[in-house]
Amino acid sequence: MIKAVVFDLYGTLMTSHERPESKDDALSRILREAGHETYYQEVWAARLFVSFIDYTRGRANTPHEYYAKVLERLEIHPDSRLIDRLVNKDSEMEKNELYPDVVPTINALKTKGIKTGIVTTIAAWKFVPLLEQNKVEIDFVCTAREAAAVKPNPRIYQAVLERFGINAEEAMMVGDDIKTDILPAKALGMKAVLLSRTMKIECKDADHLISSLTAIIDLL
Repeated sequence: MIKAVVFDLYGTLMTSHERPESKDDALSRILREAGHETYYQEVWAARLFVSFIDYTRGRANTPHEYYAKVLERLEIHPDSRLIDRLVNKDSEMEKNELYPDVVPTINALKTKGIKTGIVTTIAAWKFVPLLEQNKVEIDFVCTAREAAAVKPNPRIYQAVLERFGINAEEAMMVGDDIKTDILPAKALGMKAVLLSRTMKIECKDADHLISSLTAIIDLL
């Protein structure tokens, strides 16, 4: 019997609007305007390091802490005004939204008494406000910081099972990525549901293939 449904974040619950200019291009331009000869690939690499290493180790817990760390990795003095500019540009460019099937699916699961969780490497400050604005109540949000691990490390999935006090076979993992959502969950013994909104992906390892989150209700 399934007692908890665990979701991936990007591509499953949330999507981002495309921008004609990449975030790293825009951020690197701000740095050059401030006198630092820095280009998009350096910013991209620094942001990845902070996201996957620093945040996982309990640092970079706010947007300002995050960009202070990015500047540190770039060996640029973390001037508060420069950090403010980077934070504001990030907020301006990263426009996330929930897929329309998220709210009805989460509400239906709650009606059935099913626990809900999110497993993601993404920092909580990047998406929790969006959940709150849409009144999406998730029982446990497990990011890289809570698990001290990033996907597909099994620790991040085990952290959710331990929080809910359930066995792997009592949990269902739902995601759009085979390597980081389906295979790790299956290895632990969880039910694995591959979400392909265009139905252009197939995976023999997934227990089910769905095109909408609302289909989960019929699988319970």
